[in-house]
Amino acid sequence: MQDETFDEAAIFHEGLRLFNEQEWFDAHETWEDVWVMACRPRKLFYQGLIQCAVVLEHVRRGNPRGVRAVWLTAQSKFTDLPEVFMGVDIKKLLRDEYAAIQGILNLPIERFDSRLGRGQQLPYDPSNAPSIELLYDPFG
Repeated sequence: MQDETFDEAAIFHEGLRLFNEQEWFDAHETWEDVWVMACRPRKLFYQGLIQCAVVLEHVRRGNPRGVRAVWLTAQSKFTDLPEVFMGVDIKKLLRDEYAAIQGILNLPIERFDSRLGRGQQLPYDPSNAPSIELLYDPFG
């Protein structure tokens, strides 16, 4: 029988790799595989990572309304976790992600109208995309 910790570690690291390569949809899909099996507080942590990836996928798809809505929920997932959890500096991740999407969040309110949908040109520089560097390997 395969060790569940090893599986979680492999999936966690694969999600990080995908996130850092700006493959946010795939990172979110990968982390969902461990999120469904996780218990608190890891469940909230994985939900937060998933939602951080989804925020950036909404950026890619030109959906400012999705960016704003998911960003608000993403932050809330980390509220009860320590500043560094499972090797991830959560405060830095949130700060870097906010810096990357701040221009979108500050758009005029009419840009968030649901009738505009996706495909909008958004003020976003992909070179400022956040990345996640582990401070330690939580499975090592």
